[in-house]
Amino acid sequence: MLQPVLHIPLTETNLVSPMVKDYLSKKESLKPFVGQWQEMESLQVLLQNRSFEQSKRDILSAYLVQQYKNANINLANSTKVLANIECLKNRETFTITTGHQLSLFGGTLFMSYKILTAIKLAAELQKNNPQNNIVPVLWLASEDHDFEEIQSTYLFGKKFTWEKDSMNKPCGKLDLAGIEKLIEEMKLVLGTSETAQNWIGKIEDAYKSPYDLGTATLRFYHSLFEEFGLVILDPNNRALKSLFAAEIQNDLLLQKNFEQQTAGDKVLAENYKLQINARPLNFFFLDELLGRVMVKKEGDFWICGSNQWNEIELRTQVNNHPENFSPNVNLRPLYQECVLPNLAYIGGPAEISYWMQLKPIFDQNHGTFPLLVLRFMNVIFGKGLAEKMEKFHLMLSDLLMDENKLADLFIKQSKGFDFKQKVEDVLNELQEFVDLSKNIDPNLSKEFLEQKLKLKDFFKNKSGEFNKALAKADEAQIEKLLKLRSKLFPAGVFQERMETLLQHELMANNNLRSELFEILQPLSGQLHFIEN
Repeated sequence: MLQPVLHIPLTETNLVSPMVKDYLSKKESLKPFVGQWQEMESLQVLLQNRSFEQSKRDILSAYLVQQYKNANINLANSTKVLANIECLKNRETFTITTGHQLSLFGGTLFMSYKILTAIKLAAELQKNNPQNNIVPVLWLASEDHDFEEIQSTYLFGKKFTWEKDSMNKPCGKLDLAGIEKLIEEMKLVLGTSETAQNWIGKIEDAYKSPYDLGTATLRFYHSLFEEFGLVILDPNNRALKSLFAAEIQNDLLLQKNFEQQTAGDKVLAENYKLQINARPLNFFFLDELLGRVMVKKEGDFWICGSNQWNEIELRTQVNNHPENFSPNVNLRPLYQECVLPNLAYIGGPAEISYWMQLKPIFDQNHGTFPLLVLRFMNVIFGKGLAEKMEKFHLMLSDLLMDENKLADLFIKQSKGFDFKQKVEDVLNELQEFVDLSKNIDPNLSKEFLEQKLKLKDFFKNKSGEFNKALAKADEAQIEKLLKLRSKLFPAGVFQERMETLLQHELMANNNLRSELFEILQPLSGQLHFIEN
């Protein structure tokens, strides 16, 4: 049973960027880039003011029904999902959305945290507003072509990779040839427990011929989260992109989005590191032979691969075949908000940062900017970790330090000796001699000062050597301490970015999704330490 034992404000950690910390702290200078702060009151305001065309609702609902049918998912067996799709036609229905690339087999833990945050926040808003329907949505980034970012997964520290040439195609359109070999390799590690067999069944049912990766991902995430009523949307569709045709043309022809984002980025760059770069044109063309090719402008023509269009021809292409145009990261959020009656977007730290960069683009296009919600963040660890840390005279939160700082803190705690402080004390004592002798004998004062500076240099040169000697004396203990830290940072990577839901459900031999849902606090802005 999962048990929260500690909550730490993310603003007090190094797990989020300064920009996200300032957003969580409601720094006024960021207000033009967010619209609303992360709190339930903001959602209530958006709920009261959000409108969405009925024609878009009808197109969206009809497409979703067909999408699930094409994926051979019988919605009659998923009453919550079907009800949520049907109610999207109702003007009192709105969505809470998260999205991600087509991560294999449920992805790492943060993918599940994103989805569950959307589900929980939708449920809480629904409870507060029974007259509305609030639907959680997972947006599949099926048009992304960065296959190398999704072709691997980890299980108990072992890396499993789907060896395949993606040919620069949108990942959602990749066939599943070769993935059966990957599944067989994983089965050797998964074992024969009931939980393992349940996962194997879901994986083999989803990732098989004749499905492509987009359909397989839809089927798999549906099998994991259908009980919560999660609606999954693959937006690579002609009907949906037809709703976005005007924005496609405006971006390619006018380049006003580039101007707006560049101006906003200039302001943000004064205080923060930017997550994405502004681009003059923000669309790829989905070419049958070349895959996903960026549209470029050369003189009076727009070029992508072997295609070349003048302005009239480009307008014709967009109007007749909008499905061939794929927004990059700078315009994908605008597309999302164009086709969904959305209130909030759930993202990780990097996503929250780049969405803030895109607020000027929304303003330029008169789009409704959603509430940005930082996804639930936590670490899961076994029983006894807190007690073990107590034996080191340290706290659980100290495990968030890097290895060197953690080792130094342990030495300080165990020896009761702070080298830096001791040196400072000695130098302060010498300074008293300097100050006292100034009015008695200036030459003597000068000598004292010279000795102080020499001693300062001496200690500076010896500090590293001294700390190494202390560390060597406690080498075995430090090694044990760093092993405990590896529970949070396996292989030096933060747990949620390497370990998977699959791994943790195997270890618990239980469905952790429902337990995570119960303890999740979607607007807390905290890191949760959870004992399993």
